[in-house]
Amino acid sequence: MASSSSSCPPRNAKKMYDVFLSFRGEDTRDNFTSILHLFLSMKSIKTFVDDQLIRGENISRSLLDIIEASSISIIIFSQRYASSRWCLDELLKILECKHEYGTIVIPVFYHVDPSHVRSQSLDSPFGKYFSELEKHYPEKMQRWKKALTEAANLSGFDSHVIRPESKLIEEIANDVLKRLDATFQSKNKGLVGVECPIEEIESLLRVGSEGVCKLGIWGIGGIGKTTIAGAVFNKISRHFEGSYFALNVREAEETGGIKDLQKKLLSELLNDGNMRNIESQLNRLARKKVLIVFDDCAFGGDHPDASHTELTDRAIQYAQGVPLALKVLGCHLCGRSEEVWESAMRKLEKIPHDEIQKVLKISYDSLDDSQKNVFLDIACFFEGEHRDEVTSFFDASGLEAKIELSVLEGKSLITCFHNHIRMHDLIRDMGREIVRNESIEHPGERSRLWYHEDIYEVLKNNSGTEKIKGIFLDMNKVNREIHMNSDAFSKMPNLRFLRIYGDENKCMVSHLEGVPFAEVRHLEWAQCPLKTLNICAEKLVSLRMPCSKVEQLWDDVQDLVNLKEIDLSGSESLTKLPDLSQAKNLKILMLGGCLSLMDTRSSIQYLNKLEVLYLRKCESLTSLPISIPFKDIINFPGGIVRVQFMH
Repeated sequence: MASSSSSCPPRNAKKMYDVFLSFRGEDTRDNFTSILHLFLSMKSIKTFVDDQLIRGENISRSLLDIIEASSISIIIFSQRYASSRWCLDELLKILECKHEYGTIVIPVFYHVDPSHVRSQSLDSPFGKYFSELEKHYPEKMQRWKKALTEAANLSGFDSHVIRPESKLIEEIANDVLKRLDATFQSKNKGLVGVECPIEEIESLLRVGSEGVCKLGIWGIGGIGKTTIAGAVFNKISRHFEGSYFALNVREAEETGGIKDLQKKLLSELLNDGNMRNIESQLNRLARKKVLIVFDDCAFGGDHPDASHTELTDRAIQYAQGVPLALKVLGCHLCGRSEEVWESAMRKLEKIPHDEIQKVLKISYDSLDDSQKNVFLDIACFFEGEHRDEVTSFFDASGLEAKIELSVLEGKSLITCFHNHIRMHDLIRDMGREIVRNESIEHPGERSRLWYHEDIYEVLKNNSGTEKIKGIFLDMNKVNREIHMNSDAFSKMPNLRFLRIYGDENKCMVSHLEGVPFAEVRHLEWAQCPLKTLNICAEKLVSLRMPCSKVEQLWDDVQDLVNLKEIDLSGSESLTKLPDLSQAKNLKILMLGGCLSLMDTRSSIQYLNKLEVLYLRKCESLTSLPISIPFKDIINFPGGIVRVQFMH
């Protein structure tokens, strides 16, 4: 069979399905199409079949999205295919995806002559069925005719030529496998330098030969054994009758979970949940061609331009084979000119082989100043935080957060998983090393502090400076008391981020009067021992002081337009809130367990963007302003409780 003229799917497309099947239900649903679907599924080819028997007038948006999200579309032309407006609209969308996204299109002519599909001649049943649509949809006939002609001109499969049907279905499935292999990309997009080991492993496995083959991948931790094994597995697993990737096998062995692993493996490979007779299962398994990967640890890139082959080899050599270094370096150089590659290689040649962090730093060096600041803040403070909270912090700092975060993602310096910012440990450590090198001997001269010993020295010796922008102190790691006073913090006028949490008994605060914290955007101090916090809060985005000793906050009216969250829950000594009338963007106000709170002030009635107000166990609070923007107020014996989403 000649190959189709369709090109490969776009590199960045996220495909939900391998194959979309377009067919006329009354012709082929219960015979050819169902058998083809089963055969494709048995080869682990994820295939979409529309099982809806009754269809509406118009093709659904969700179905159009599925066509776009499929790598290959198979059109099964049968005699009555063109009698369905739905099928013809599917055809239009399939060809649109072929032109715009490079979707592969494979026509199958099932008991119908390709020339009849191409010409829609009235002397054929296919053409007669199609002509009946003229009276109902005259405005669409020309587009449908053109689409049918185009699809029939593509190289495909003819049931009159390939017989019996079992052979036809097998040839279609094998062709699909071949095309999917050609469009294969590693799940680790941007990872370069793994093509050679993948090819070598494929060769050693002798896929398609008889017998049992066992292959081990050995190397130091972090070198990419799992990455390569996963890439091979993704590429060749469809060629087996069953496949299974077993993660963390050593952990299963140490915790006595090997039997559970065995049961799960057999169940997956045999598609059978009946594990009562292991010997029978093993006998069945021995008759199947399967691929199994046993792995101990943590889970794309195309071939570079031919002119860059030597430079690519040099980059791989100097990255010492560490996949993360290769991934970052690849993202940085992808699409760049040969001159830029040469410059990067010259820089790499000056770096000792064991200094991988400096390899990773190449991508950091390409950032502008604001992007570097965002990167360093994430490395020191925000790894694992919710993207929206991080965005609000940077926006309040005068940065274009969405743009800067997208740049960091594009360079593989961060990822976003379930809407939380993630950063690989090696990249995080590289960022922190950059900060440490700002002043190796004097922590107070650095821009960010996170190591508890450094913070202890700075606070003990009052050695902070205007260079400090953020402090992240975990008191649980401190093995002695830390004394804080206003003198220490008054030397840090540019402090934007302050987070202190952990063992309150180790934190001794004499006084912080006169410290305005005027630049602070994020202030988080669980179990804070202060009784008052009279600060300038106009740049504050988030105030989190749960279970604190605070009795009251600032007294004056401030422009709190940046403030989005206040959490004072469990602060049993809090008696009143500050004036919040100017906190127009406040979304969350957590006051549960504030036993002494008597006055919320009428200012909260102006908080039109408030989404959460939590007042459980505010035993001294008996009323709220009558015009508060909530539908209901619920009174409980323990106080007023309200959690209401209005927007």
